[in-house]
Amino acid sequence: MKTKEFDNKIECTTDNQSEAKIIDLKDYVEYDKKLSEIMETAGDLAEDIYDSLFELACLDKWKNWSDSQPVGTVFDVDEEMLRNTGDKNIDCLWELLDKLVEVKEKIKVRK
Repeated sequence: MKTKEFDNKIECTTDNQSEAKIIDLKDYVEYDKKLSEIMETAGDLAEDIYDSLFELACLDKWKNWSDSQPVGTVFDVDEEMLRNTGDKNIDCLWELLDKLVEVKEKIKVRK
């Protein structure tokens, strides 16, 4: 297969000229742009889910503890604590978050 680039297009030819194709590079640019937008949205969603896990825990499983804390209390929460709240919905959200991160790592955006 031979290729040659001209006017934002690539011509791909084989030994059989009837199989020649012209690929518009603008299609790739649009594809890459859309994929980048999706990946950014996925990243924002992952961040929103993660940020909500603590809030959900404080509204249910950790409610008594949360209500007993003075306003302005600063508390460091780590991932292990959030993964072990005992709340089945939070467990499901962790599964979603883990899958989202896994998929984001698999998808390659051309630059």
